[in-house]
Amino acid sequence: MKVLNVGLTFVRHGETPHNKEGLLQGQAIDSPLSETGMQQAEAVGQYLKDVHFTNVFVSDMLRARQTAEAIMKHNSSCLGLRMMCEPLLKEKSFGVAEGRCVKEMIEMAKAAGQSFPSFTPPGGETQEQVKERVKKFLEKMLQQLGTEHWHEHRQDETLSTPPETSPVEGKPDDGVSF
Repeated sequence: MKVLNVGLTFVRHGETPHNKEGLLQGQAIDSPLSETGMQQAEAVGQYLKDVHFTNVFVSDMLRARQTAEAIMKHNSSCLGLRMMCEPLLKEKSFGVAEGRCVKEMIEMAKAAGQSFPSFTPPGGETQEQVKERVKKFLEKMLQQLGTEHWHEHRQDETLSTPPETSPVEGKPDDGVSF
């Protein structure tokens, strides 16, 4: 059996002025990283400098692109790689709540008789819509990886040993904090 091993590294963008102020950005507000956010991006770039990347997929939002650029500049495996900006990777749309305080969205949910995590403001995305969008991205990404990297394995190759582990193995909530 022919196997293509895929490892994924997920990184959230660094802090933006909107994050610092507790404001929802969603998809309509394309804010840059703050100075702290740039420092966070540099730090994660250093943290991931020895991870071998074959592809870089990133949201097309400025804050995500700035974070990915910082990671890529510290990583020699990224030399010659092109950052693939993908709209399907945008964060959840919060509709009319974008630009407002998180507290206001909680109040909107309460006024609508719903709990905050499951509440969808007018014009925003439901959790189901976000899941569907992420699913589309994963399918598109796997198709692209298969097309680009399938030829790297011989037709009759069977991989019975586990792949090499990454020099950096993360666990949930194992990020760099400031």
